[in-house]
Amino acid sequence: MRELTWIVDPATGDVVVEGLTTEDLSALAGDLLPASRDLNCARPLTTVPLPIASQAHGPVLRVASLYHGSVVDGPGRRSVCQLQHCTHACIGCYVPQTHSPDGGVLLGVDDVVAALLDTAGEPRDGVSITGGEPFLQPTGLLALLQRLKMHGLHIVVYTGYTLEALARRPEPEIAEALHLTDILVDGPFVARLADDAGEWRGSRNQRIVSDVRRVVDVLTTPHFT
Repeated sequence: MRELTWIVDPATGDVVVEGLTTEDLSALAGDLLPASRDLNCARPLTTVPLPIASQAHGPVLRVASLYHGSVVDGPGRRSVCQLQHCTHACIGCYVPQTHSPDGGVLLGVDDVVAALLDTAGEPRDGVSITGGEPFLQPTGLLALLQRLKMHGLHIVVYTGYTLEALARRPEPEIAEALHLTDILVDGPFVARLADDAGEWRGSRNQRIVSDVRRVVDVLTTPHFT
């Protein structure tokens, strides 16, 4: 028996069903529900226009897209920043357009934050950072997380690396970014493990780590015997 998860967006009344294809849902619901559309984490139904690129002063990020009101990119209803560039080359990736290092738009971090905060009064439970691969832009990522935390926002970060691999990276910005992350969804996308992955994840191998700071501290503390 396939496990289903039904998510109702309290702001719009939209229903998201995890575990069914569009064809399955149409057969199950018949004429009771309006026509459905596919979406997934990092693959929304609609995005908002990106800010106009300007002469940025300070940290920058190459951004693929921004969107609001997501109920599949972490807990609750979230604004999402999808960063550009990825080298994992996961077979069957939902968003191959985010792989190129030259795609997207290069934006100042302050402009990205302003766009994420501009929800036109709609409710929001936090911000999620997806990709692409966010940790390929560690300086800009850290600046983004620092500014979001100044606004008291709950932060989810998606990465194709494992947390253990990130903890071994030498860049101090990565360790600092991890300490500002409330939930890390880690690991590469594996297409053969996509079925029944559950909410927030693309495939079953990916982990939802909610105590990121503690795990990083354990992984980076020298152990003597």
